[in-house]
Amino acid sequence: MREVGFVLHKPRIADNVGGVARAMANFGFSRLILASPATWHFDPRTAVRAEHVLENAYMALTLDEAVAPFSWVCGTTRRTIRRRPALSPRELGAEVARRIAAGGTVAIVFGSENHGLTNEDLERCDAICRIDTAGGQPSINLAQAVAIVAYELGSALAAPRPPRELARRATRQDIDRLFEVLREVLMLAGFLNPQQPDKILAELRRLLVRAEPTEREAGLLTAAVQQIRRSLRM
Repeated sequence: MREVGFVLHKPRIADNVGGVARAMANFGFSRLILASPATWHFDPRTAVRAEHVLENAYMALTLDEAVAPFSWVCGTTRRTIRRRPALSPRELGAEVARRIAAGGTVAIVFGSENHGLTNEDLERCDAICRIDTAGGQPSINLAQAVAIVAYELGSALAAPRPPRELARRATRQDIDRLFEVLREVLMLAGFLNPQQPDKILAELRRLLVRAEPTEREAGLLTAAVQQIRRSLRM
């Protein structure tokens, strides 16, 4: 299942990474990406019968690099984020199945064991997922969290799917390229607040991602915004 990637952002404990690899393999997933890990050396023996997942993990220097190849990114958190409704793991499974059936690719991002994903990290995600736990024990082990999400994704993806669309979905890299130009154009036009430009841009990004643009559509939008930029500079 190469359409789904599990991204660990700044994992601290090598044994937990091995446990994540094992949990992924339990439910048929193998695409593991490690972004800015505390260590770059992992003992394959910690990934019982899932050594291949750990050995083939992609090492990324940043979260942006880790999620760039995917068309949709969901971050996980145990916190309640104001004005951002969270999917349950089951709802996430249904959404992932729908997007993959439409030709997309999906990254699920998990934060470090001690702090999880920051608000800034979550702003880079198109959606968030929260695992509700009992109030007396709100935190959950990293490998356990991955196992819960992987189970729900595996169950949803095992269901019959509609025929896949032929058009390739825009990747995070395509969207980033568009918003790099759009940011400059909106600043030139005076639309963005120079003190806090990223707040509005994040909302516009989520709006665009909900539309699920194809690779060609993202390219057309980028070309159009580039032409506007040239006109503004004249």
